[in-house]
Order: sequence, then C-alpha cells, then structure tokens
Amino acid sequence: FMSFLSPPAIATSPSDSGASAEDISLDKNILRSQIRPRRLIARSERGPAGQQQMQNLFTENILRESQNRLHSPGTVAAYLPTPSEPPITEALTRLHEAGHRIIVPVVRPRRTLAWVEWDPTVEHPRSPMGIPEPEGEEHDGQAFIEADMRLIPALAYDATGRRLGQGGGYYDRIIPLLSEEQLRERTLGIVFAEEIYETIPYDRWDSALPVILTEEGTYQPAEHTPQNPS
Repeated sequence: FMSFLSPPAIATSPSDSGASAEDISLDKNILRSQIRPRRLIARSERGPAGQQQMQNLFTENILRESQNRLHSPGTVAAYLPTPSEPPITEALTRLHEAGHRIIVPVVRPRRTLAWVEWDPTVEHPRSPMGIPEPEGEEHDGQAFIEADMRLIPALAYDATGRRLGQGGGYYDRIIPLLSEEQLRERTLGIVFAEEIYETIPYDRWDSALPVILTEEGTYQPAEHTPQNPS
C-alpha cells in the first residue's frame, strides 16, 4: 500500500532514548499544539467543497472496512468528531441506517468515559465544544470492549501505530484491555493521512493500534507488536 510517512516528525523523544517523562510530556504537548491549529487551517483551506470531498472519502473507507468486519448488524463504538477532526459523522449515520447500533463516549468524573447510544435522527444537547452529547442509558468501558467494531480518535500516529491522543488518557486506559485479535480485526484508528509520522514522542503506556484508517485508505503499521502477548 502507499506510504503515509512523508511528513517529518515534529518532535521525537521516545522513552527508550533516555528522555525524561517531563521531556516526553513537553514534546507531546508541543506536537498537540502544532496539530490542532493546523487541522483548523486545513479545514478552512479546503472550503465547503473540499470538506465534502474529505467526508466522502472517510465515509467510503469506513463503510468498506465495516463491510469487511461486520457481517451482520452489530455495535460500533465510535465518537462524534469536533469540526476539526476527520469528518466521520456521515459514515456513522450510514452505519446506523444499515441497522448497526452506534455508541459514543461521554466524559464522566475521574477521567472516565461512559458509552451512550447515538441516534442521528434525535436532537442531542451539545457540549461546550459543540459536539452532540447523547443522553440515555450509560454503559461502562465493557461496552467499548465488547463492541463489534471500534473507531478510535487521535491527533497522530507513528509508523509503528503508536497513538498520540488529546492528553486525557481516556483511551490509553481501555485500549490495553482489548485482545490482539480485537485490535487487529475490529479496531480502526482514525486520523488524517498527513498525521502519520515516522515517529512521535511516546511513553511506554501509550497505546498502539495495528490498523489506521485515513482519507487515503487503510494503513497497517509494519512494525506493530502485540500489546497483549499470550
């Protein structure tokens, strides 16, 4: 498949290089502070037509991967994107229309996530970020683990599938609970193609995913190593 690794890494301090935890944390925050505004600028530069095309690409790729992974209606653990994130809401709407149950996270105290069913035909209250937050029965992390497919947000990935999140650590606490088969067969990291770097700063507890989906297609990091060796 194509190489997504052309953009140079912005900051590199992997933990095996002897960098301190403070250095790694600082490098992560520097990288986050560069990616977030770049996403907003890129969306602005795309304009409405370009954003529609981007949405179409993500929709097509997610639906294709779901057809490969879901052979009957099931549960998809996803998320509702902010305006600057990859536009996946149309894909989720199409999955819902096809009979799949969509669950999305809502933030709860003590840095935990609850999972609530999302229905695109229902108006939901919005968070301060402008994202719909479904109300309804809340499920714990087991709902994410038991889902038939998972779509996981990120700000960046590296060539081995290591993930840079927003900094809250929510997903780093639940991704390690997935088996290697669940990760490989039923889990997709979602990111823009330009946000896959050769390397990114990481801590040893940071999650890595074996399959990453972008607007350009599906990328499988060659060097992914099992997180949960049996």
